[in-house]
Amino acid sequence: MEKQQRRALNSIVLSITTLVVVATLLLVGIGLVRDKMMRNTQQMGMSLAESYARETQSRLDGFARVFDMAWMYTIRGVDANMSEERMQEGMAEYQQNVHELFGGHVADLYAVIGGQIVAANPWTGDGVYDYSDTDWYQRALASPDEVIFSDVYEEAITGDQIFTLSKAIDTEGDVLVMDVYINQGDVLDLEISLPSTYHFYLFDTDGRLLYRLIDRQATDPAYAEQLISGVRDGSLFAYDAQITDPKGVARGVYYAEMDNGWTVVMTIPIQEVLMGEKDPVIYSLIGVALIAFVTLLFMVVRNILNLRRLAETEKTIRVLSDSFFAIYRVDFEAGTYRAIKTSPDLRGTFAESGDYDMLLAQVKKRVHPEAYAEFEQDFSLKSIAQRVKENVLDYGGDYQRMFGGSYHWVNVRTIYQKHILPGEVILCFKDVDVEKRQQMQHMMILQEALDTAKTSAKARNTFFNTMSHDMRTPLNAVIGYSELIRRTPGDAEKVTGYIKKVEFAAKQLLMLINDILEMAKLEAGKSALDVKEFNLNEYLTEVCEMFRAQAERQQKHFELSVQIKDPVVKGDSFKIGQIMNNLLSNALKYSCEGAEIKVEARQFDYQKHSKFQIVVADTGIGMSEEFLNHIFEPYARETHFTPRTTEGTGLGMPIVKSLVQQMSGEITVESAVGKGSRFTVTLPLEVVEQHDGPVIGAAAGEASGEAAAEAAGSLAGQTILVAEDNELNMEIVTELLTMSGVQVIGAANGAEAVEKFQRSAPYSVDAILMDMQMPVLDGCGAARAIRRLDRPDAAVVPIVAVTANAFAEDVDRTTAAGMNAHVSKPIDMDRLLEALALCWAGKTPPAPAPGE
Repeated sequence: MEKQQRRALNSIVLSITTLVVVATLLLVGIGLVRDKMMRNTQQMGMSLAESYARETQSRLDGFARVFDMAWMYTIRGVDANMSEERMQEGMAEYQQNVHELFGGHVADLYAVIGGQIVAANPWTGDGVYDYSDTDWYQRALASPDEVIFSDVYEEAITGDQIFTLSKAIDTEGDVLVMDVYINQGDVLDLEISLPSTYHFYLFDTDGRLLYRLIDRQATDPAYAEQLISGVRDGSLFAYDAQITDPKGVARGVYYAEMDNGWTVVMTIPIQEVLMGEKDPVIYSLIGVALIAFVTLLFMVVRNILNLRRLAETEKTIRVLSDSFFAIYRVDFEAGTYRAIKTSPDLRGTFAESGDYDMLLAQVKKRVHPEAYAEFEQDFSLKSIAQRVKENVLDYGGDYQRMFGGSYHWVNVRTIYQKHILPGEVILCFKDVDVEKRQQMQHMMILQEALDTAKTSAKARNTFFNTMSHDMRTPLNAVIGYSELIRRTPGDAEKVTGYIKKVEFAAKQLLMLINDILEMAKLEAGKSALDVKEFNLNEYLTEVCEMFRAQAERQQKHFELSVQIKDPVVKGDSFKIGQIMNNLLSNALKYSCEGAEIKVEARQFDYQKHSKFQIVVADTGIGMSEEFLNHIFEPYARETHFTPRTTEGTGLGMPIVKSLVQQMSGEITVESAVGKGSRFTVTLPLEVVEQHDGPVIGAAAGEASGEAAAEAAGSLAGQTILVAEDNELNMEIVTELLTMSGVQVIGAANGAEAVEKFQRSAPYSVDAILMDMQMPVLDGCGAARAIRRLDRPDAAVVPIVAVTANAFAEDVDRTTAAGMNAHVSKPIDMDRLLEALALCWAGKTPPAPAPGE
């Protein structure tokens, strides 16, 4: 034993001595490699910094080149006494070139000419702007032949960081100027491909940090100041000089100065520097030393690792054992058991080993009565032996077992491994009460979800059954009254009445279809917001006025109260109109003669977005408390007894709620049978404090109404090209237009429409009505083709989309294709006349109203 200990000690001493020698060789080699790597990396870093400095300078030179072109244009304009308006247009063109070149609004171009500011984009206060004391103005006059680059400074009006290019014009005191916004577009978005740990900075002559390319974190101002100070005072010039960044990482610093005094700085972690270039000789020596070192270390540590491995194995077995509250080895051939671990409540009730039937009897006493017979059968010696014979290695299941007066779920298993324990199985018990109850709860949730899905499917089936009835009713009216019209051609009064009823039934059917399509779009998530500025006061008034007339016809009192101090807002006016149309339609539909319908709108200030509350209340038939719980569910409709039959698709209120939620708003409802209903919609809308352009309002509706009134008399003698592939639709449009004195040129597809327009004499076609979906060439393609034709009227001839594609995205498509207006099918002749009149007047027709 002593010899073995002495040998082990000598082996350890020898191993330690050898390890010290090898470690010394490694340290010397690492020192040599480190020194050489640091020197090489300095050369590489300085070269990279110079390269990026040249790239940055090239980007600035790009501004200078465009600026020189604008300067030459300005000189020619000054020499030619060009008007200020023409000068501004030219500057705007050059400014647009800069924006396209550098990706966005990156520069403002203006000039000092004759003591006045002439700008591509004039700004408020340019007439009193004191430019004479600015650095860029004085330097431009001092060096008239040079493009002057200023340092970065804060723009006086917007507060943005900018630098300025300026150059004197030949006339005395005149200077061309361009402000460049360094944080816009691609001004300083350099195409630098560096590892994520390499940091890149750009400083101006005052040491201000202009640009950084690091790991998406803000740069510490103190660290940036320390970095540029060390560069400029030379303290970071040495090849092994380094700086510690805010994260505590030591970095080498490499830099280069640009022509305009800006400085490019790049830092590389010292750790990565040392892992850079590899010298084969040195690394070969280090590799040999490392192999020897690792081999010796392996020999020294191997025994320790073996001991640790045994200890870890023991811990693992203990952990696995702790997950089971009882473990037994069962010899199914001899009919005996041996306890490895016993349940606390069974300790002392039987021996640690003995007859298996005795163990089974004790365990069965605690099994739930419902599982007793099955447990006894499945875990008898006969059953265990049969499973082993069938090579079932793992068998078990869950049952309830008594613990301290209550039942817990337990998992019991028999595990068999022939090569490890031949003739024996492991019988183990594990408490799985928490997992089992969670699983059962999850199953309950799934069952509830299944029940909900079945309920939804039932509601959907009910909806389709109802929809079948609701759609067949107007269809039956259309077909029936059409037959009556055919059979009574001589009775003009009856025919007129039948026609009105056909129109009413057709509008009912159109409303049903619109609701179904709108709900489908909302469920598919394809209804996007179209946020624009509009006057909420005027818009609500305009919407309500359409329903006021209907209320008067039905002898109902209609009242509107608007208390909005900031009427001009940003939002989707179209969807707000859809919400109002649904709520007001319901208020009129579900109220009787003499009822009151009130609309109230008020404003509440809330941070950046004010909240606008719109209340639609009526004294109609109301809704039952039971239905209020389902009012926003698709396909649900009130069925309580009322003086009126239930109308609609059951989709109106789900559409309203989806639209309100899409705009981050809220909707609540209060109602009682026989007392009426009150809907409150709250929407957050951004207030537009200053507004110079036109907004949506009542004035637009009045103008369009006047245009529609004038249109009817303006059609006589006009020539209109109609592109329509459906023969019935072509016949309807042709007859309607011909009745108004229009000469119609028909085209069966988009390609034919382009060809006929191209063959016509210039300005002989007064307007084009274009369907969207046609063979050969669709309406959008035909419109684009017509706009590209080389003839004087191609760009100005009014093109009106007359199509069944009536959603907002369809309007956007026709507008992008060059069409002037959009009229949806079924054709409303008044709206078509209105659109044509506005087009001929050079105005933009309003977008289709909700539901049109």
